[in-house]
Amino acid sequence: MSTLPKCFLCHPTVCAVENDYIIAVPVRVPVFMKIQIGEQTYYNTANGVRLSDTRVQLFRVDKPVLDAAGHYTVIYQPVYLRLPFYCAKGTEQTRTYAFRPLREQGDIHICHISDTHGRRKPAAQAGAFFGGDLDLLLLNGDIQDFSGTVDQILLPYQIASDITGGEIPVIISRGNHDLRGTAAQQLHRLWPTANGKTYYPVRLGRLWFLVMDCGEDKRDSHPEYSGSVACEPFRREETDFLEAVTDPAVFHPEEMRRFVVAHMPFSIRNTEPCKGEEAPFDIENERYDHWCRLLNERVKPELFFGGHYHELTVLPNESPRNTRGLDCPILIGGRPGAREAYACAQLVLHEKSATVYFVDQNRQILQRQMIPLSSVE
Repeated sequence: MSTLPKCFLCHPTVCAVENDYIIAVPVRVPVFMKIQIGEQTYYNTANGVRLSDTRVQLFRVDKPVLDAAGHYTVIYQPVYLRLPFYCAKGTEQTRTYAFRPLREQGDIHICHISDTHGRRKPAAQAGAFFGGDLDLLLLNGDIQDFSGTVDQILLPYQIASDITGGEIPVIISRGNHDLRGTAAQQLHRLWPTANGKTYYPVRLGRLWFLVMDCGEDKRDSHPEYSGSVACEPFRREETDFLEAVTDPAVFHPEEMRRFVVAHMPFSIRNTEPCKGEEAPFDIENERYDHWCRLLNERVKPELFFGGHYHELTVLPNESPRNTRGLDCPILIGGRPGAREAYACAQLVLHEKSATVYFVDQNRQILQRQMIPLSSVE
């Protein structure tokens, strides 16, 4: 990777959202910025006003345009003083990044990282397992320990920068710890979303991902939140989304390979008590049962990518932990250790199976496992 421009916090992240990309460029100072892809120019605006006072410049770009071009150029200009009738600016500069879309044929290499809880260096080291063969990075929640400051909620971009250098697609999903802290109020403006929503489908080549967001893992009334969350109505709205996006009239699973990405593996009913109290994590049972039924009946996913439990494991369909009977394996791939220790999941997706490597920050293979994957008949 070449030298980072001084006003960039890290390299861009090309986030996959729905049928487009959102290129996110974290910055250190106010800038005017635009993205050039071939003849197309993309701006970061709000109702016609170019945004300069933001820590992340976000550009929704047309996926076919970037896939075909194979590169994009970031055009940036520091903004020193923005007045009603004058704007003092620095010299306009450019930085071009190569980009490689997800391959259409052959094996696909996927890195799954969750629950780093602030560990940038070991997560990036583990994430480098496939090197230049990596095709897709999944950052699946609780990357920061909590969202106390804007700097904390930019950590997923920094890890993505270390691993991808802005050159391959990334999917970012929200974890429950990401809702905690004052900066959580800004996530919808600084992270890639589908019109502000943190749940959405993603289409990359022949692969289709459903990104789901459970919000918090305890009831909204739990004293830990002190009234700062309203996740029950959020999940109610998400149920409407799930019904609509998987409606058989518009969704045809036989046309693509299907996967679910969610920080919390909601097919697992967590009934463990906490500090002698009744289990605080055993919530939304009817709703999560309904989600799993819809996935089984309409989506028929091949694999569920999850985190939250701080472990490295693959739960087969028949696992006793798969309480709600989701009809696919559940991969849990993120284990934080001591401050400089971390392990994650690396996956080679074959046509009818996947090879999973659980690797640590030294890129040592801790476990290797072959997973048979189902397909639509």
